[in-house]
Amino acid sequence: MIGCDFYMSNNDFNGKALFIVSNTAQIEMFKRIIRDIKDFEIKFINTEVYSILDDMEKLLNKYGFDYENIDDWSLNSIHTILDNDQPSIIVSAHDQSPVDILFIKAGNERGLPSLTVQEGLLAVTRFVNRSASDKIMYMSKMSLRMLKLILNPYRPFKYKTSRLKFELIYGRGYSYAYGHGDSSKIALFGDSTKNMLISEGVPPEKLMVTGNSKFDNLFQYKDPNKKNFYREEYNVPVDRKVVLVLTQWFVESRMWTVEQRKFFVSEIAKACGNLTDVQLVFKLHAPHESEVDYREILDGVPVSSLIFTTEPIHEIISMADVVVSVSSTAALESLALDKPVLIINLYDDPGSLLFKDGGVLYIEKADMIQSSLEKLVFHPDDFVEWDKMEKFVRDEAYIIDGNASKRISNLIREMAL
Repeated sequence: MIGCDFYMSNNDFNGKALFIVSNTAQIEMFKRIIRDIKDFEIKFINTEVYSILDDMEKLLNKYGFDYENIDDWSLNSIHTILDNDQPSIIVSAHDQSPVDILFIKAGNERGLPSLTVQEGLLAVTRFVNRSASDKIMYMSKMSLRMLKLILNPYRPFKYKTSRLKFELIYGRGYSYAYGHGDSSKIALFGDSTKNMLISEGVPPEKLMVTGNSKFDNLFQYKDPNKKNFYREEYNVPVDRKVVLVLTQWFVESRMWTVEQRKFFVSEIAKACGNLTDVQLVFKLHAPHESEVDYREILDGVPVSSLIFTTEPIHEIISMADVVVSVSSTAALESLALDKPVLIINLYDDPGSLLFKDGGVLYIEKADMIQSSLEKLVFHPDDFVEWDKMEKFVRDEAYIIDGNASKRISNLIREMAL
């Protein structure tokens, strides 16, 4: 375990860290860590230049970070970046996405350490290419995956050609299961993830339990006064029970159909419409999801509803009396904030199973939504297993003490020596 007492002054060391990012949430996660390595020169490499470039650049500019955009998925282009920047360490939020794989590979070729910082919860059941037969099975399905990629309307042409090139050159060598990459070490949410990766064959010595920086400011939102404060700020009625739905971009990632999302949203909305003095709130997964898509569904249901997009997630969660999710890191954060959580798994999502024994209400049938919401909204203490919830949060997120950023920054500094 990495302690919090390690510190080195600017005069002792002057390293440089390259942070590889592909979404705004990763920038936010790393921003907190960077505050604790002021003795390092920092540069971001933005790999998401095909669909959300503006969002990425706006945030990087907002925080005043030095950054470079990369749209050439080749080992030569990455070696050029490493030649120019001469970093002491590479830090990524993923170890199985194409550009992260190539940066880690290039770093290993140079003897350069790399750290992957876990960015989200891992599914309990997932496919891992551990044997030769597994890899053959994976490769046999490449044509189908490539066809789906080509037909995907949400990705531009240049992304598709880059991904195809990567798959043909490097695809057979990687499992595409998070945690099974070639980074030097991985900073993990909690012991539960560590034990799962060890059971899958990942060497224990590369797994470091640190907690995560995205949880560091949670404690301030536990203040009961925050609920009404943010309700007033966002014009949410203070005299109603708030049911918050944390959405995910299942349709945009082709895991759900448009009709499945419509059914999921409308069933929750109808259930809330049948309950007294309930305010329904949606927090979308920006920038991937569109408010228009949800408004089209909700306009056909007689229920009071609000939709939030880019507002800070913890502020929205703090307003809630009950949180609804399928499977998301934000649901774990809701549990950490002592919110009753309803997990609805209508479409066999393996990520939902992680929460099943975590003190939540877990259902798989649409006709159970209304009764489950009624229980959590009006009688939470009778149905929430608070002890199980507390243990689940500890197992999945380690100690939420505000010091995860420091533990990760200490790890970065030690690895870069």
